[in-house]
Amino acid sequence: MFAASAAAEALLEQGYSSNCDVVVFEGTSKAMAKVRISGGGRCNVIHDHTKPLPQILGSYPRGSKELRGLYTKHFTPDDAYRWFTSRGVELKTEADGRMFPCTDDSQTIIDAIYESAKRSGVNICMKEKVESVDYVQNCDGGAGRFQVNTKTKSGSVSVVVDALILATGSFPIGHKIAKALGHTVVQPVPSLFTFDAKDQVAEGGILNGLSGLSVPNARLSLSVAEDATELSKKRKRRKKVLSQEGPLLITHHGVSGPAALRLSAFAAREFSSVNYQCEVSINFGPQWEQEQ
Repeated sequence: MFAASAAAEALLEQGYSSNCDVVVFEGTSKAMAKVRISGGGRCNVIHDHTKPLPQILGSYPRGSKELRGLYTKHFTPDDAYRWFTSRGVELKTEADGRMFPCTDDSQTIIDAIYESAKRSGVNICMKEKVESVDYVQNCDGGAGRFQVNTKTKSGSVSVVVDALILATGSFPIGHKIAKALGHTVVQPVPSLFTFDAKDQVAEGGILNGLSGLSVPNARLSLSVAEDATELSKKRKRRKKVLSQEGPLLITHHGVSGPAALRLSAFAAREFSSVNYQCEVSINFGPQWEQEQ
């Protein structure tokens, strides 16, 4: 929805609004459902735009190289900040750099994007699920077009468009369409999950009796063997350690909180490579290490 709004605004600014349409095909009855639940329902909309760009890019577990060009030439963090504040959204920065609406309500972000889309003339088609996309060659050798095939309650509909943005998130249909259009899709793995450690919370475990304990700053670390190609070069089995710090919560099932979520994101492929059977160490006071 945000991309549609931005595209429609650009067309208006360049004087193409009279002969161009921007359409959003939404397969469900509610748009931006993921925005609604992000950040615990508060929506951490952007990162602290005053920070140096390398630091902002470092907040992304993957894709920082691809984002660098976008963030420097097309839509910078400052642009994102101005986009929301110019539409009446007041933002605040928390200690970890995440920025939230001052209302602490994701509906504030949803309303800003939705109202902007409406003002710019975006046509939002609800309950219209995209099932496939076909690339249509231009007979005169020019740029081809895309035939978007959707399904509604009343039947199937096909629309031919000049440009297409896939914003399907983790839904498999998006990967299927991308592959059909010739793109290479990297196999996705789970991310942003909590750690199941029921055996350690149970009687006799090292976390027994700690359920409900919250720590303002802890460090979680995962040790994994280096990539096989590196092993063959060095002929010595070495391990790399991936760590993340932040608030931590011991639950009845294991470990949760921002520190766990961050480690699961930055080490998503490492966790997958060991089939999620591994040991994670907890340092409950990393801030005291320098004092020792």
